[in-house]
Amino acid sequence: MNRPRTLLLAPLLLAAVGCGDAPLDRDREDGYPNHNAPLARIEGTLLYEGPVPSLDREGTPLGRVVLLLFRADNPPPPQGLATTAESVQTLPASQVFRSLIPTAGGAVRASVPFVFPNITAAGVYQLRAFYSNRDERTGFHPIYGVRSQPVRGDVGGGAVLDPRAAAPTFVNIPVGVPNGNGGYTLPETGAVTSDVTVFLGAPITEDRPIFHVSPMPPERGQTLTPVAFEPRPAAPGAAQVTYASRTGFIAPESRAYELPSNVPATDVLGFLGALPTLTLNGGLPEAEVQPAANAGVLFGNPVSFALGTVYRAQHPTLFAPNLAGGEPPVLRFPWVFPLAIMVKLHEPGAEERAVLSAASPDPLALARVVSALNQPERAPGTVPVVIFGSVVPNTGLQDFASIVRPSPAPPVVQPSVRVVFPPVAFEIRGSNPERDWAAVVPKLPAPIAAAAGPLPPGSRCAGDRGLPSGRYSLTIVTARGATWSLPNELAPHSFPGRVAGAAVTAAASQGAVIRVVPSMPAAGNVCPAGIPSD
Repeated sequence: MNRPRTLLLAPLLLAAVGCGDAPLDRDREDGYPNHNAPLARIEGTLLYEGPVPSLDREGTPLGRVVLLLFRADNPPPPQGLATTAESVQTLPASQVFRSLIPTAGGAVRASVPFVFPNITAAGVYQLRAFYSNRDERTGFHPIYGVRSQPVRGDVGGGAVLDPRAAAPTFVNIPVGVPNGNGGYTLPETGAVTSDVTVFLGAPITEDRPIFHVSPMPPERGQTLTPVAFEPRPAAPGAAQVTYASRTGFIAPESRAYELPSNVPATDVLGFLGALPTLTLNGGLPEAEVQPAANAGVLFGNPVSFALGTVYRAQHPTLFAPNLAGGEPPVLRFPWVFPLAIMVKLHEPGAEERAVLSAASPDPLALARVVSALNQPERAPGTVPVVIFGSVVPNTGLQDFASIVRPSPAPPVVQPSVRVVFPPVAFEIRGSNPERDWAAVVPKLPAPIAAAAGPLPPGSRCAGDRGLPSGRYSLTIVTARGATWSLPNELAPHSFPGRVAGAAVTAAASQGAVIRVVPSMPAAGNVCPAGIPSD
C-alpha cells in the first residue's frame, strides 16, 4: 500500500527569521505571582503588494488581514490534516493600508509591523495569511468554519522562502530556545522570534468547494444509504440521544449516510464494484442559497469541481491486482484533486448522553455538547482516525482514467462528482506518514489482501469488525488548498426551536455526516499477511 507524504502548496509568501528572549520580568521562586506562565511571540513586518483594498462609503479600507499560526509538523490540507490553526491574529485593514504606494498595473504596496503574541508552547511553526476584503457581516470569522478561510477576491500570503517560486515553500519559524534534543523550550522569561516577514500578494481566484450530497442515487454502482430522523412524538420539546449519537444534531432535517464497515465481495471485480460511493453536487440547493447568504456565506453560481490534477502518483488505499496477470502485478490508482478526507468525530460520553436525553436540557449545555460532537475525536487515549476517499467522475470508477490530468494539463470541470470510499482507515499518531500513520484494514478478498502490502509500522487487521464504526465528517480539498466540510455551522439548528426560543433558518443539506456501521465481511475474506489481527 502506498504511504502518502506531505505536499507544500501555497500562495505567494516571504519570510526571514531570528530568535531571542523577551525582556519580561518574572520571578520563578515565587511562582510568577504577578504573571502567567511564560509566553512567546513572533514579530516582524507585513508586506502587501496587490489589488487596491475595498473601501466603505467613507473611503476607509474594509476588512482585515488574518494571520494563522500552524505547527510545522501539522499544517492544514492539502499539506497536512490540521482543521484549525493553533492561534489566530488579525490586523484591521485601516491600519495595514494607512499609507499606500501605487505600483504598476493598478496595484498598491503597503507595509506595517505585526506582532503575533501569546504563543503558549515552544516549537516550530508556520504562518499563513490572507487579506479578507469584506465587512464583518460577510468577511472572515475566526469561530465559524464556513467563514474561516479566504474566498474569491481575497489576497493570499504568508511566510515563505521565495515569493517568486512557482510553489513557494513555507518557512519553519522556531519559537523558544534549543533544548539540545532537537526541540525547543520556552525560557522563564518568555521568548521572541523576530524579523519575520509576511508577504501578501496572491489574489484568490476560486470559491471554496461548497458542496452538498445529491438527493438522487447514482444510475449505477453502490451508494451509501441515507438515514433520516424524525422528532420523538412522545416528547416534542426534548432532545434525544439517538439523534445526536447518529448524526451529531438534534433536528429532523439531519442526515447520516451509512457506510458498511466491510465490503461484501469475495472477488476483485465484485469488490471494486461494491465500494461505497456518494454523489456530491457543487454549491447549495436553490432554497438554501439565501439562508447561507444571511449567515455571511457568499459564493458564485454555479460551483463546480476541478478534477484530475495529480496530487500523488499513487492513492494510499485505492488499488487492485492486475487481472490480466501482466506487469505491474498491482494497479495503483493516481491520487488526484479534489481530495476527499473523512475524519472520525467525537462520540458522546456518559455526561454528554445525560444532557442529550434530558426532558428539558439547558440550551447552553446542549449547544456545547452538540458542538463537541461535530469536532474530531480528541478524548484522552484516542488518536485521530482518517479515511481517504477518491473523487471520480459521476459515471463511476470505471471512467477514472478520463479525468487524470498530470501537470500542467488543465483539470476537468464537472458540476457533480462521486466519492469512492476504499475500506482502509489510518490512525494518525504523528506527522510522518511513513512512521506514524498505522493502517486499519478489514478482511479482504484474497487477491486484494495480497496486493495491500507493504503496510506502515503499527498497522493491524480489524478482523470481522472492519472499519472503525462511528460518525465521520467529510472534507473536500482543492489543488489550491481551499476546503469545505460536512457537517458545518449552516446545518439545521443543533436543538429544537422551542428549546432555543426561536426557529432558526438553516441549510438542511449541510447537516450531514457519514456513519460507519458494523457489518460482516464476506465468507472467505482474509487479513493481509504480515500484520497482527484483532
